[in-house]
Amino acid sequence: MMGHDSRPRIGIDVDHEHDGRRWVYKLPTRYVEIVRRAGGIPVLLVPDDPRSPESLLSDIDGLLMTGGDDIHPHAVGRSLDGRPTRLLSVQRERFVLALARAALATDHSFPVLGVCLGCQALAVVRGGELWWDLYTDHEHAAEHRGGARHAVIPERGGRLDALWNGSTQELVSHHHQAVRSVPPGITVEARASDGVIESYSDPSRSFFLAVQWHPEVQPDTPGGLPIVRSLVEAATRP
Repeated sequence: MMGHDSRPRIGIDVDHEHDGRRWVYKLPTRYVEIVRRAGGIPVLLVPDDPRSPESLLSDIDGLLMTGGDDIHPHAVGRSLDGRPTRLLSVQRERFVLALARAALATDHSFPVLGVCLGCQALAVVRGGELWWDLYTDHEHAAEHRGGARHAVIPERGGRLDALWNGSTQELVSHHHQAVRSVPPGITVEARASDGVIESYSDPSRSFFLAVQWHPEVQPDTPGGLPIVRSLVEAATRP
């Protein structure tokens, strides 16, 4: 699939929203930049592409699922119950969840990285639970919103523990929803000091990692470029 260019093609899902006059695509350029720095070719995946998610994935070597607004609790049969939220457009939510399901249905050698919303979506489609609003549901939640920087503590013996040589990282996040519990077969890789899950992986796949923070915002930290480079390296392997 890499063709004449030996660099792997990394799919990046793009937001789709109405700006008050028309529908527009939206993606922070930092996602594109960090994939290029990691050695990959960015390939943008848009919600209104007429091809199926399975077809989109067949044209790339790895997938980076990006951040965005909130998944509606109705996606798993829940209600908002007055919780504050900024919901995804219906079209993007359908696309993100369908893309997550398609990614999980691929061969286990297909590498996947979920960031923020991507982390949450990949958990939801496997039966994981979310905190729908940390500050309503989690009595002792630390600040995770507005680009807050907080400690991310790797679990001993995990992928991130090895990547970071056992050290705790101070990383930037921007979310009020989070993964509350992971489904069977999933390994928690890191937590915040308040116990909120910051990262998880699937050891049955060659590379499957989800992180709640934003690597693209802090590329020159251990939670930035090394995370995306791991995805690209996994996508390079035959």
